[in-house]
Amino acid sequence: MLSEEMLYERTKEALRCARLLELDTSKQFIKICLSACVADTHIHINNIGEVLSNSIAYPSRLLSGAYEASELHQSITPVLEKLSQ
Repeated sequence: MLSEEMLYERTKEALRCARLLELDTSKQFIKICLSACVADTHIHINNIGEVLSNSIAYPSRLLSGAYEASELHQSITPVLEKLSQ
């Protein structure tokens, strides 16, 4: 889980990059990509722009990375592993 300060900084950076890339942040797909860039803590804050740019062409890679970092995934994975045995 991101701290409030980290969430704010990463969101600010993602929006700055979206403006530089001239992305329409009112579109749902762009909002999802922005959210995924912010949520995926494997993405260093300095790389958010590059990842955001690539996510337009390859959204599944970004979204799976963000999901892997989520609390929901972390709670589901042990249950899947246990029931798969």
